[in-house]
Amino acid sequence: MAHTGADTQADDTGFTLDSQLLAVRKAERARRVFARQVPAIRAAGFTVLCLIVLVQQWSRGGSAGDPQALALVVGNLAYAAVGWLLLRLGHGRTGRVDLSLALFHVDILVWLVNLHWLEQGNLFFAFFMLVRVSDQIGAGFKRALYFCHVIVLAYLAYALWAQLHAPALAGWTERLGIAAVMYLLGVYLAFTGVVTEKLRNRMQEAVRAGRALVDALAQRTQALELQALELDKARQLAEQASRAKSQFLATISHEIRTPMNGILGTTELLLGTSLTRSQQHYAKTTYRSARALLALIDDVLDLSRMGAGKLSLQVATFDLPALATETVELMAATARDKPVQVSCELAPQVPRWVRSDALRLRQVLVNLLHNGVKFTENGIVSLEVSVLGRNTASVDLRFAVRDTGVGIAADQLHAVFDAFTQVDGSTTRRHGGSGLGLAIVKDIVQLMGGQIAVSSEPGKGSRFWFDVRMLVGRADELAAAAPQVAARDEPVHLLLAEDDLVNQMVVAEMLKAHGWAVDLVDNGEAALAAMLEHRYDLVFMDCHMPTMDGYEATRRLREAERLRGTHVPIVALTANTLASDRERCVEAGMDDYLSKPVTSAQLSAAVERWTGRRVQSVTQW
Repeated sequence: MAHTGADTQADDTGFTLDSQLLAVRKAERARRVFARQVPAIRAAGFTVLCLIVLVQQWSRGGSAGDPQALALVVGNLAYAAVGWLLLRLGHGRTGRVDLSLALFHVDILVWLVNLHWLEQGNLFFAFFMLVRVSDQIGAGFKRALYFCHVIVLAYLAYALWAQLHAPALAGWTERLGIAAVMYLLGVYLAFTGVVTEKLRNRMQEAVRAGRALVDALAQRTQALELQALELDKARQLAEQASRAKSQFLATISHEIRTPMNGILGTTELLLGTSLTRSQQHYAKTTYRSARALLALIDDVLDLSRMGAGKLSLQVATFDLPALATETVELMAATARDKPVQVSCELAPQVPRWVRSDALRLRQVLVNLLHNGVKFTENGIVSLEVSVLGRNTASVDLRFAVRDTGVGIAADQLHAVFDAFTQVDGSTTRRHGGSGLGLAIVKDIVQLMGGQIAVSSEPGKGSRFWFDVRMLVGRADELAAAAPQVAARDEPVHLLLAEDDLVNQMVVAEMLKAHGWAVDLVDNGEAALAAMLEHRYDLVFMDCHMPTMDGYEATRRLREAERLRGTHVPIVALTANTLASDRERCVEAGMDDYLSKPVTSAQLSAAVERWTGRRVQSVTQW
């Protein structure tokens, strides 16, 4: 008949803090306890009580068939059966009434009937009523203490009744002593439930805390998932915007370079004619202004590529002293109208052949030298190249550009490499410029694995220097990379495929100025037909043309040449300037690449490189 109010071990072995799943498990446990386990325990308890009655009857020498004993046993079993049915069928159907608790109170009355019969042999059977207090320990201190008072009061009521109707069983003093001991033991047992109650409360608090934590984590997870979705959407939008920006810049670059080729080319042709002094001055001004505009366009594109991480290095072997000397000579030509001396000084240890990106190195040096010339009204601008360290495979070089210009204040040095920044407004108004050059220089130097720095003093000049490590090259590497074309003296026959009429006129006139024969076509289909019909020494191929573009025309020519066993050099002539554009030209089968706008010198250099015909530029201005 003993029962614990604590939940029994659930059949579910998986631990969870999910509130819905916990509610389902709690309901299942309650049904298992109160509809199956409690009725079974009660039936077992009253069965034991019946056995005690029979043993007591036997110990007193009575007959097992005593009518009173049998009636008591039958009554106990009948009550246990009724209680079992009520609990089994009534669970969840009695509303707010706790059927199990109600039966616990009725159990005490049934116990008193049994006690009246049992204590004829011994009064200690009264202490069996404390079993009911023990049953409630698991339910907590208050409930156990409540039943302690209930059984003691019930026993006192029984003792009063027994004193009136069966005084021979025991005296009032004995019963008061039993009641007092029963109360003390009951209180003690009730207090033992405090520990159980605290443990249960702590467990419930832990479960509530765990559930709150799970809920908070679930909310946080949901927020993170939403944030991840938003970030992914933002990333996709950013990628779309980046692609759109790259496409826009590529398109704008192409559309701007095409007319710029016409402006620069016609101006260069004009400067090659007989002009008055004023006309020549105007033409030079136009040419330089156009070159400055082109440089600005290149700077903006480079800055955009760097921001998108798309600027890469094209490593090849080149002549370092020659590159440095040519760059200084180019910048000296731009300073002819100013009393500024531009010079170059290379340390004896500087190797001739190195491996790096010659184009980007030239771009850095041009920017630094141009910056020095622009801000120096009178004095010197010098390029100094020295060796910091060297081994058999690489060399550490320092490139320094020194000028005697206006200088930079100490508090403004930190901003000189920022994009769209110049040191002060007056300098900007006087000298002009976008402030992109040094920002691009810094990014290129860092892309090459180096570092750049500056020191300056207002009124005395500035010194910019950067340190980079380059691989040591060999002359035979350069020779192996160059086309093997024998020198030739016979006339050169060229094909120019160009759909823009202005560019067609400009490039053709530049080529004809060298005495070369030039055939003109304005689309890829016509270019392919001409290349299959005639034997050209070199083809200048525009990439974007109607009917058939230059890529497809080149691919079809290469397929035909594989059957013929011939090969005509094709040089791409395009306004596209991205590294991917160069790669696309190579993949199509083109041999070289020139980006618009082109100069007469670039065209003649390409002809010399691919035909072996050595020429001198006819432009002398």
